[in-house]
Amino acid sequence: MKFWIDKDDFIYLFQLMKAAGIENDYDEIGNIIDQGRVSVNGENVFKQRLKLVKDDIIEFRDYHIKVLERNEKGEIPQQYHRDAKPKGNIRHGKLKSWSSKPIDSEKQLLKQIKDLSYQCHQKLLSLNKTISLAESCTGGMLQEILTSHSGSSKYFLGGIVSYSDLSKINILKVKKNTIEKFGAVSEKTATEMVMGIQKILNSDYSCSITGIAGPIGGTKEKPVGTVFISALKAGKIVKIKEQFTGNRDAIRKKACISALKIILT
Repeated sequence: MKFWIDKDDFIYLFQLMKAAGIENDYDEIGNIIDQGRVSVNGENVFKQRLKLVKDDIIEFRDYHIKVLERNEKGEIPQQYHRDAKPKGNIRHGKLKSWSSKPIDSEKQLLKQIKDLSYQCHQKLLSLNKTISLAESCTGGMLQEILTSHSGSSKYFLGGIVSYSDLSKINILKVKKNTIEKFGAVSEKTATEMVMGIQKILNSDYSCSITGIAGPIGGTKEKPVGTVFISALKAGKIVKIKEQFTGNRDAIRKKACISALKIILT
């Protein structure tokens, strides 16, 4: 299969997969790429927004797609017309005019993160309050978000990325029985995580996140996108359960957004 783009243009990998008819659902496309099931120029890739240009070759299952450029007039070069078949040549319009749902969605998530994290930054500074974090499925993303603001050292005391059960038990002092009975992804575990980090750093606010970001690891009882967040503020614990949709990156970002909202309320 040949995929035609404008001269000196590019297309993202996930866009090509949608436009080429490989898969219609953006979430499924994200899962396929996240699992490394697509190869570009002979190498497995994990980046959805990988820029594809002329002569790149994409392979997935029985699909073998070569990216080619139209000529200066925006036409398929003459030598290809003789062999052109309905499914052999896919035309792709100008990227600038294509409103891409995943890119728009990602921009919205990033804008929310930027706005909410700045509000948290301002709130913690104005109230002269400190915060500590315990993260599992977000892998330190929330800590990175908060510390992206200059002056965050005045309120951010630190955090623990307790990705494994062992680190939850040994560092945050989550009870082994809690994980065995309720699971690492549970309200009970999130609560004990937040109590553990608060005890370690003695901060005014504390927040914990544990969940299943996917694309694997989900169950019928706890599907991918299940996230538990606990926050400790003024001696009170706020607990929420979320069920997010999207690919791994989107779920992690949405979890951080929910945590930021809890900190702000």
